[in-house]
Amino acid sequence: MKTLLTAGALLVASSTAFAGTYTEMAEFGTQGSVTDQAIGFGLTETITVDGFDASLGNLTGVEVTVYSQIDSAGQSTNTSNLDGQSQFNFFLTSDWNVTSDAGSYVFAGPGSLFSESDADHQVGEVFDYGQVTDFQTGSISVADLSTFLNDVSFSFSVNALSTFANTTAGGSAVFENIIDSAAWGKVEVSYTYDAVVASVPETGSLAIFGLGLAGFALSRKAKKSA
Repeated sequence: MKTLLTAGALLVASSTAFAGTYTEMAEFGTQGSVTDQAIGFGLTETITVDGFDASLGNLTGVEVTVYSQIDSAGQSTNTSNLDGQSQFNFFLTSDWNVTSDAGSYVFAGPGSLFSESDADHQVGEVFDYGQVTDFQTGSISVADLSTFLNDVSFSFSVNALSTFANTTAGGSAVFENIIDSAAWGKVEVSYTYDAVVASVPETGSLAIFGLGLAGFALSRKAKKSA
């Protein structure tokens, strides 16, 4: 019986542990668009990332990377009778940030984000400031891995004010202004885990196990003969 137990122990030990990793992600809006997910007076957009798949093994680490981008495009047409000046300004009136149960990250604080100007805005001229872009990325430090055993929601927020300042040397300043501004955001969550997977017993282990059985059978036979 002792031989049989030894061979069985060898078979039980023929399992292997390995570390794995995979990534879940979610996003809102369209990166580079000035109309999809328009900011308006402000924007709050919530997206959800799938939690860790516990069937894979034991969660050992979580890395969270966040991305966001603000794009704006517009133009100002001088319909006055006098030449003038025009300036486009885009201000953040609160933090541009992302928050979640796992932590938060601030992309930028209140203040000017974009500023474009035309110091000689002539009568009938269209001042087109083109498209301006601000791309930001960062990471959220995860203190409690158990937060990601379930789905986690991330809320992106930005409050902004975009304006044209139009002036002429005198008389009435009449301008036609168009501004479009939008935001995009994405979250990537990378999971690392340990898993134990049973492997097929090696040929040598099977041979030892077979010898153990044979020895056990001979031992029983010898006892009966005695």
